[in-house]
Amino acid sequence: MMIINVAPFAAVSLAQVIKRILGTGTITHDDEVFFQKAMLSETPLDHEEMDQVTKVYYRLQMGLLKVVD
Repeated sequence: MMIINVAPFAAVSLAQVIKRILGTGTITHDDEVFFQKAMLSETPLDHEEMDQVTKVYYRLQMGLLKVVD
């Protein structure tokens, strides 16, 4: 499970961020920054994490997520 520090927020896991995104149906700029840090991290995402990120990406592409700031 990947945990990333995103200032000024506390450390959160990728699973927590994805759960919130899918639960609320919204994605923010802070979420985008979080995903960028996760993808550029020296620790690779495991298969389950990549599946979850892909699920968010596809929902965004299909217009099922609202982009908010």
